[in-house]
Amino acid sequence: MKEGVVRVMKIQKQLIVTAAVITAAAVWAVFSQSASAQTYAGPGPVSVFTDDLENGSTINNNAGMPGGTPTASSTSYDINADKGTGFTPALTSGDLNLPFPSSSSGFIEAQALFSNSPVTLQNVGDYVDFILEFTDTANLGNPGGQGNQLNIGLYDAGATNGNGSTPIAPLPGNLATLTTASGGAQGWSGYYSQIVNANGGTASKLWYRPVQNTGTGSQTLTVNTGSVSGGFGTPGPVAVQLVNGSKASTLLMNNGSLYTEDFRITMSAAGVLTVSNEVFAGLGTGGALDYAFGGYTNATDFSFDGLAFSYVNKQSLVMTQDISLVEISTNVPEPSTWMLLASGLALMVGLIARRRRS
Repeated sequence: MKEGVVRVMKIQKQLIVTAAVITAAAVWAVFSQSASAQTYAGPGPVSVFTDDLENGSTINNNAGMPGGTPTASSTSYDINADKGTGFTPALTSGDLNLPFPSSSSGFIEAQALFSNSPVTLQNVGDYVDFILEFTDTANLGNPGGQGNQLNIGLYDAGATNGNGSTPIAPLPGNLATLTTASGGAQGWSGYYSQIVNANGGTASKLWYRPVQNTGTGSQTLTVNTGSVSGGFGTPGPVAVQLVNGSKASTLLMNNGSLYTEDFRITMSAAGVLTVSNEVFAGLGTGGALDYAFGGYTNATDFSFDGLAFSYVNKQSLVMTQDISLVEISTNVPEPSTWMLLASGLALMVGLIARRRRS
């Protein structure tokens, strides 16, 4: 009898130790991720969407998108432009090719959903990070390209804008045919960066893009009517510049060179979001930092499940950007981490209470 009691007590101790290990692992995961918001340069520790364009992504085809896994993801990149002809975007293995004809005022933009479950920033230090790796194939940053823009942004794709829990997919097609269309990205809101080619004139800027309810440009996400024709804000709500979200541009890029753009939104204080944008030479954030700036705002949008990137052609030259990686990450723990923590704590409490009763 005594041996049986001893055996039960040993099993209980082992279970408590196991529960403690589970809980400790979950606590480490939660708090190590939160701390990394201030110390980790580059992508966050939790992968949300990683598309090297080898996993089944498409152009202008939203059926079943987004898909895949957080580390091998796919989606539809819907291409929006203010020119109806003269360009043919293409997606081949490992490459999204975005060409644009010679223009003194035109743009091409890719829009996509990256998750069916938005990343929501709730605590100070939470962030969502967007990495875009690309080649300046032709004339994006040519020294003569005064006014050219390199744009990038993250958005609430309508899930918290009156559409229940379902994000709104972009509308496939060209701005030339979507001028008065409703739905799609019209219902998106979020934050974006416009890095202007170095020219000693117009500064780079960070903006808030409100939901657009009507009018020309309502499907556009990264180009506002004040920067180029065809942008949003006419007659819909206009872009709102972030506090300190302006900096003289010094960015010049070389044809054929590789670059990485890192766009990050961080909850820097209760109800306040800080938005930053950096451009590095080469692939990844370990290369030379070519340009960086940031701004902040008292925010109302804290959830993100949509993305966009674009460039503006004011150079009257044929321009081309080739994308090789689209990556979204965060330091916000996955639900499974919180469940692991809760399960470990519950198991420990239950076992300790049972042991005391026995």
